[in-house]
Amino acid sequence: MLLPVVFVSANAAVLDTVAERRDALIPSEIRARRFEALGGEEIVISAYRVSESSNLNGLLAHIGKISDRKLSGVILLIDGSMPNVIDSVGDIFSVNTFEVPPYGQKMGNFLSSTISRALRAFRHYKTRFDDAKYQQILRLPLRNFAASEIAALRETCHDMMNCGNFGRDLDGLMHKFRAKRQHPKKASSYPDTYLVDDDGKHFSLGHEVHAQADTAMPPHNALCALANNFRFGRVFDGTRHFNVSRDGSGLMAGQYSDCHNEQRPGGGGKHLNMFTSDFF
Repeated sequence: MLLPVVFVSANAAVLDTVAERRDALIPSEIRARRFEALGGEEIVISAYRVSESSNLNGLLAHIGKISDRKLSGVILLIDGSMPNVIDSVGDIFSVNTFEVPPYGQKMGNFLSSTISRALRAFRHYKTRFDDAKYQQILRLPLRNFAASEIAALRETCHDMMNCGNFGRDLDGLMHKFRAKRQHPKKASSYPDTYLVDDDGKHFSLGHEVHAQADTAMPPHNALCALANNFRFGRVFDGTRHFNVSRDGSGLMAGQYSDCHNEQRPGGGGKHLNMFTSDFF
């Protein structure tokens, strides 16, 4: 599997250095023994050239052309030349910011150091995400799980490379979720545990695959599909969904946000099949 690391920049020195050195920019301890440090996930380095005509669709097209091999994740390293990337895809990819160094600093060393910092944070996130007890938390539908911890999760995982102590902060947040939000239904004799939000909605990541997230365009867009395959840069099985219900005999009435922020009725049934993208 491939782990793309994409520099997003309009700076000629950044773009030229990535084109000229590419794999040599990957720290040797990461490349050693066929990327053993990443569990064999092979890093591929590229750059997306930002121009006056560049837009998000162009960046997504660049990522889509990287390889026909399955991706294990996506890491973006962006300077200030393309604003709002974190706002647009920060929940989907691992988006990290950097400032182009002043003239005179060796660009190759700087870019290699930037990659090393990004991978250090991402490796910790990858370890937590690949653990089932944490993945259920990290995959929660962000629009529909009503809790202050969701804002904290986004703040921690957006630009994780520049978080003061990313590993400590993420682990503390996972502990808070499990201690405060994870418990069984009061009206049930079953010991099954759920993640419970402020509105009393109970979320459980199911193993069944009898429903699929719709991606037809319109009404959906490219981000709807990506949001059901990547979370903060890590790929996941988008065929699984959350079972969302309430305690006792509560029904899923009311309005809920879908994957492109439209409000839709819950239908009033006993539960919703809701995907990580918020499609239901």
